[in-house]
Amino acid sequence: MALLNWNAKLSVGVESIDDQHKILVDTLNELHRAVMQGETRKSTAPLLRSLLAYTRDHHTAEEQMMANVNYPELKQHRSLHRELVQMLQEFLTSIDRGEAAINVDSLYALRDGLTNHIQRVDGGYRYWFAEHRVPLGIRAAQAYTSNESCFEAKSGVGLGSEARS
Repeated sequence: MALLNWNAKLSVGVESIDDQHKILVDTLNELHRAVMQGETRKSTAPLLRSLLAYTRDHHTAEEQMMANVNYPELKQHRSLHRELVQMLQEFLTSIDRGEAAINVDSLYALRDGLTNHIQRVDGGYRYWFAEHRVPLGIRAAQAYTSNESCFEAKSGVGLGSEARS
């Protein structure tokens, strides 16, 4: 069973960003599956690392779109992004040191944080983007600058798959 299912409440109305959010949801579900199957830190930490890397790429793409349309809340949004990335990085560092583990409670916290950010924070730019005619047809693969994210978005390969190779 998935930890989080994509639904219309998570849509921000911009196809490229929704596609990116779907990949974040899929990655979180992949991490959840690994934890529920009792996989070790050796398997779960790379999934969390992939979630962190993809989150950074997503934030870059999202912030670029905001800058392109002079979104008035960009500075605040960017600050929230930095806080989220820092929190994920600190959690990953704790895991790498053996001070913490990915468990159901941490997965619920990640799920709730992702859901709240998408619905409350990202949802705030929905109308601004619509008014400023952000191109809705741009696919996620076109929104990225890193080759890894482009590959994953174009191929449909979920994040973290390299950890199982």
